[in-house]
Amino acid sequence: MMIDPHLHRPLRLITFFFIGAALLLVLLPPVAVRALDDETGVTEIIDNTQAEFASGVFQRTVVAATPESPTNPDQIGAIELAPAGALNRNNWRIAAAELPQPLSDAPVVALDRYLFVIGGATSPIANEENRSSYVYRGIVDQESGELVERAEPYPNGNDTFAAFAIQPADPGPDCNTPLAGRSRAGAVAVPDTSGTNLGYIFVIGGSMYDTDCQRYDFSTNLVQRATVNASGDIIGWSTQNSWRFPTLDDNGNIITNANSPDLRGVQNVQIVHVRTNAGNDFIYAIGGLSIAPAQFLQEDIYPYVFYTKVDTNGNLVHPTSAGSATVWARLADLPFALHSGTAIAAKTTRIEGGVPVQQDAIFLLGGCTDIECTTLNTSVYRADINPTTGVLTWTDQVARTGSGGSQAISIQGRQGVTGISFNNRIYYVTGSTSTGTPGAAGATATIPVAIYNDQFLLEDLTNSSNYFVGFDENNDYVLPLPNRRLNASVALVPAVPPSNGSAQANAAWMYIIGGSNQSNQPTNTIFVGGVGGANETTGTIRASEGWYYSKPFPVLTQGETSRLLAIKWVTDLNRPLTNPEADIRIQFRAVVTSGTCRESDFNPSTSTSNPSRWRDLDGNATDPVLRSQNGENVVRMINAFPDEEIQATCMQYRAQFIQDPGQNSYTPKLLYFAVEKIVAAKPDILIDTFNVQTTSGSFTNIALTLRNLRNNNLSATRSVVAAAGGGGFFVDLCIVKRTNPSTPALTAVPAPDPNAGAGATPGCATVSAQVPKEAMNAGATYTVPFADWVTANGGTPVDWNAIFGDPGTYDVGIVVDYNALTGEDAQGRSNNRGENVSPPNGIIRTVTITAPPNPNPSSNNIFVPVIYR
Repeated sequence: MMIDPHLHRPLRLITFFFIGAALLLVLLPPVAVRALDDETGVTEIIDNTQAEFASGVFQRTVVAATPESPTNPDQIGAIELAPAGALNRNNWRIAAAELPQPLSDAPVVALDRYLFVIGGATSPIANEENRSSYVYRGIVDQESGELVERAEPYPNGNDTFAAFAIQPADPGPDCNTPLAGRSRAGAVAVPDTSGTNLGYIFVIGGSMYDTDCQRYDFSTNLVQRATVNASGDIIGWSTQNSWRFPTLDDNGNIITNANSPDLRGVQNVQIVHVRTNAGNDFIYAIGGLSIAPAQFLQEDIYPYVFYTKVDTNGNLVHPTSAGSATVWARLADLPFALHSGTAIAAKTTRIEGGVPVQQDAIFLLGGCTDIECTTLNTSVYRADINPTTGVLTWTDQVARTGSGGSQAISIQGRQGVTGISFNNRIYYVTGSTSTGTPGAAGATATIPVAIYNDQFLLEDLTNSSNYFVGFDENNDYVLPLPNRRLNASVALVPAVPPSNGSAQANAAWMYIIGGSNQSNQPTNTIFVGGVGGANETTGTIRASEGWYYSKPFPVLTQGETSRLLAIKWVTDLNRPLTNPEADIRIQFRAVVTSGTCRESDFNPSTSTSNPSRWRDLDGNATDPVLRSQNGENVVRMINAFPDEEIQATCMQYRAQFIQDPGQNSYTPKLLYFAVEKIVAAKPDILIDTFNVQTTSGSFTNIALTLRNLRNNNLSATRSVVAAAGGGGFFVDLCIVKRTNPSTPALTAVPAPDPNAGAGATPGCATVSAQVPKEAMNAGATYTVPFADWVTANGGTPVDWNAIFGDPGTYDVGIVVDYNALTGEDAQGRSNNRGENVSPPNGIIRTVTITAPPNPNPSSNNIFVPVIYR
């Protein structure tokens, strides 16, 4: 028997048969952990087609239908830098579906593949009961972008849109009648992250009218939440007084008395939801218009900025003070009052301290700076968001200068405008360029766009000093002629690439829904356009830099955890002489999970001790700057990370695309991404046989055989020496005599404890044996010789008469490798008490003794140096 002299548990060799090996090992150091072998595994291509790439996240990149004639195993589909320019109107059309009724000023939100159209006005007259009291829900066919129809119309809806009634509620001090219908509300959708629902829709403020309340329309301070289940159905509403939109007193403090006569509502407020990189969900209410006929100041316009937080249960809570009577907190005011504009949530990834970090911001565009819209806002503001506190820091320095600095810019003013961000683009959607109300004559058919970089600075990619492009109503119109809109709403739904893999795919579908035409009449029209594809714009100029994030993907091998051998990717760089530093930089992260594969499974820590951190790959090691070479790139894990064995059940990669901004018609292309892997073998020491043997009532033997076999799969099993080096590990028996023969004295033994330390012994241990690691090759069995058992405390020869000499009933439990010396993982350690045979506390053998033990092992005693555990 081979024993490690550097272990620190006292054990004494007592078998003559193993004395030679024991004395030899006393003189030799333990065997070192074997270096990893660079084996040949199975290569799995993860992303290759447009459909596969389109499932990722794009930041200034797009999916493209290239190359036209790929070489096996490549297929049509690649990631490129995003083109810049006015939107391509050929990507836009009028959807076949229509709203159940014409609607203007109806906010629209999206959750998954579902569109929700909330309230809205059915006519342009403010002082009549023309507000919709429904939420219309449509289902998107994500491949075609059309809305799904059914044979029978939905009650109160049509053959495309189901109708869910808004719950009537007390609208505030201007009316005592519960109301549901409203227009000009703000709304956001917040996906559910902790339950089985799809998410929540929050409806904030709005314009209401009821003949029983006032002669005039008024703004409500209602904030209501609709819960949406996994099928896209609204299954409940919640309305709480502490959620109501805040009113400030004369001192600038939020009024917390829900019955105060000074409370006012809000409409035309810029509402935006942001989920920060810290996992916090904040809702911001920026500016707004307030009409309160019962107040001395019947109309008012706000510069105020308020925000609230959504908790994991979908409830609104105060962002800084849990015990507050209101869920809203006030932030710094805007430099001017504003209503009827658009607030757009934006995300980007930037390098901070050499590490890519997601950042969040809000862009504020358009709108009116007075009540009657005689002056339109032409400035662009950005608020950077503290991901933990949600505090905003505003700036008008939103555009990048030619020298790399920042500056303020002006754009065309629009009222009744909406907007959205996708793929680091800002879309400034329709609206009216006319001043005054209603302003319908200035309705537009254009969607000007801008691209921002990783510092949230808008880029002048067309070298025209125009950061937004696409304002020309004659040449840049997007809505099919003769349509123009104001007070419409916009939403995005992820696209599924067409089954025809060679057709250009889109990453998402954009919908412009309802709104008023140039005659100020509400419409039921829906416009749909594809975005995120290589033909989204008419321009040939490309962004100078961008990111692509794959979705997390499983990487099992034969249903087991994988060991990663190599990462492979194929590029089309072919760097031109004018763009010699065009490059693609790949990073990946890997994690072992228990059946899940999602963003939250990865530890975001950048520490080198974090096994699921982002790791850099260099496929072009001969160049000090470039990370990819043209064509196939292969990085062997044993070379890039020689001291680590990288295991995974789930992975994610991201690619940074870089090119020379001075030659911006070029783009690097990522053609496919692949992983070479094998089963991640681990030791798993099983208890094959364990019995306490007697003859004629006398104890005679401990029959114990161990086996190293993981999941009954040799390829998934690693030898103990390869995993943990040479030497030995311990088996402990806990032996307890019962006081009452019918009552067990031992019901469980301690489980292996990786933190116990090499010198620890289970508290109940009576006898121990040391097992040579060299005996535990993959699939091997080892029977512990009877003479190898020694006392657990002291390591002296066992006096079995002292243990089993008294007649009675004994319980005997076992724990293998209590000190976690074999290199087993949690799965391997989970059966080291025999749990696979007798869950949950392992094997407890019961034996009845009527005579003294036989044989007497003392006759075999020899004396060698004490070995310490």
